[in-house]
Amino acid sequence: MANDILDPAALLRQLPDLLPQSSKVLISAHDAISVLVHAAFTALGFRLVATDDMSPARPHPNNVLPDDWNTKGLVDRTFRYRHEQSSLEFLIKVIKLGQRTLINAIAVESDKSASLDISTNDFTSPSFYPHDAAQPDAPPLVHGFISSNRITDFICQLKLKVIQKLIPGLRKEGYTEESEDSSTNVGPSVPRSVPVPVHPRPATPPIDFPYGPGSHIPPQNPLEIGRRDLEPFGGNPFAPPPLFPPHGGDGMFVGPEHPIFGPRGNRSNDLRGPWGGDGYLPPMGAPPGARFDPIVPSPGPLNRFPPRFGRGTSRGRSGEPDNDEFMPPGAGDMFM
Repeated sequence: MANDILDPAALLRQLPDLLPQSSKVLISAHDAISVLVHAAFTALGFRLVATDDMSPARPHPNNVLPDDWNTKGLVDRTFRYRHEQSSLEFLIKVIKLGQRTLINAIAVESDKSASLDISTNDFTSPSFYPHDAAQPDAPPLVHGFISSNRITDFICQLKLKVIQKLIPGLRKEGYTEESEDSSTNVGPSVPRSVPVPVHPRPATPPIDFPYGPGSHIPPQNPLEIGRRDLEPFGGNPFAPPPLFPPHGGDGMFVGPEHPIFGPRGNRSNDLRGPWGGDGYLPPMGAPPGARFDPIVPSPGPLNRFPPRFGRGTSRGRSGEPDNDEFMPPGAGDMFM
């Protein structure tokens, strides 16, 4: 199998020979990327015919760049090529756009275009330039492109996004086309991070629901829910014992035995809260100064409200809920 003609080491060996004899200085990273593109096209058999848009096509022996190749444009380097496997002329522009480099290419006669946009600093080391390739003690040029792996990534994208679009099916010993799956992404890999919400949601609800797991309300047959609505005065005394634990107060009459008032008795696991009922009435649930009777039908170990003994009650039994059986003052006065 033939060696890869676009191997980074092969391109770096060829690159100084493509610079003009009068000056082999790469002034900037932009110039370095431009010459690397030119070296890749040269290795694939493209013939350089001009380095601007307007000059007539003429041969350039060994594809050596002219002396003014990097002075004809402020932000762009232009290369015009021909290839023996095509009758078209190919125009390549390497354009500097701030911190990015844009490579635009077009087959002039067919309007077939392609482009590649990269971050310049992802593939070059700006502090390495200017670099004089003619100096015998000059540092290795590979450092100007960070590493040979970065050159490989760049050439891979150049083949995929530009060369294969301009002249698909190019036949050259040592050249293979790239596929989307095998290509390497441009730029360094950046791990994806999940954005953190500004106000993170709590992992669990701040308030437990009284009818959820661990509720004081005993389990029951879901088909029997609401049965007491049909039997408001009690069930059938001759019915067999139920399969589920008995419970009362779920009918139309809301009395002290209703589940909303919590467990009854003096059991140690009484779950009634300090405000009565299921204990889910929050503090300051009633406005200050409001006439409010705490929901405590019977005293419990967690009940902070002492029993009130009012009208209609006897000592030893709480007066809550207050029946409030009397009409409010003035209720019978039509002029109130």
